[in-house]
Amino acid sequence: MSTSDIEEFSEIKCLTCTWDDTSDCEKCEVQGKLDCKWNRSLLLRFYKGAMPAMLFGGIGFIIVGLFVSLIPLLIYIVFWIFFFGFFEIRVLCSHCPYYAEDGRILHCLANHGTIKLWKYHPEPLNIFEKGGFLAGALFFVLFPIITEVYGISALLNQSNLANPYVILLIGLSVLSLISGINFFIVL
Repeated sequence: MSTSDIEEFSEIKCLTCTWDDTSDCEKCEVQGKLDCKWNRSLLLRFYKGAMPAMLFGGIGFIIVGLFVSLIPLLIYIVFWIFFFGFFEIRVLCSHCPYYAEDGRILHCLANHGTIKLWKYHPEPLNIFEKGGFLAGALFFVLFPIITEVYGISALLNQSNLANPYVILLIGLSVLSLISGINFFIVL
């Protein structure tokens, strides 16, 4: 083993201390910069950031589905399964220290319980992985808002502005945008 191989192995070992119970977090150089140990309060912080955006977007999809079309909801569900079931795990999760744990199930803050489909990649994300993840994340924030605006337009063509569902969708669009921005801040 060359000196550079040993240094690289040491760096990988340092990155994968997430599942090492003997690791000394007090002396770790990334302490406070990386949430690398599973912690219920960190998981709750993540869910507090994600749930409002999902709730407001979900209500918007239901209203648009009931009164306009179910197609946007179906598109969202298919993309959700593809993105979180396959794509995100490869481009983001496989680089995370949580992914280094032995076993086939991921135990992390965001995708706890997901099956690990890919090998662990301790190297940083490349430009395509960063871009792909950002594009998918933007889709999840923007598509519900676009669907709500589409619903507003369709309902206005069917009735007038006094329609309570139009007013509700306008409010949901604003709340979806605010909560989506908040979620990006939490991430």
